[in-house]
Amino acid sequence: MSAKFETNNAHNPLFSQIERPKLEKLITIAEAATALGLPYWQIQRAIKRGALPSYAPFNSRRLVRLSEVVAFINASRRGGV
Repeated sequence: MSAKFETNNAHNPLFSQIERPKLEKLITIAEAATALGLPYWQIQRAIKRGALPSYAPFNSRRLVRLSEVVAFINASRRGGV
């Protein structure tokens, strides 16, 4: 006697109750630098110091979330209006 497993998650009540967070797209360091008008090395240095989180899924190149880079820049702002 074999059990039939539901493969379609849309009909599985357990999966329909789980909240799925909206995941922000990960971008390369170069893409983040271009988007913000910053030199590549500034973002890379912040990552190496541990001041900015980065991700390397499947042991690939380093990726960042643009919102985290912007938050890092805003947090390091000094003076001004």
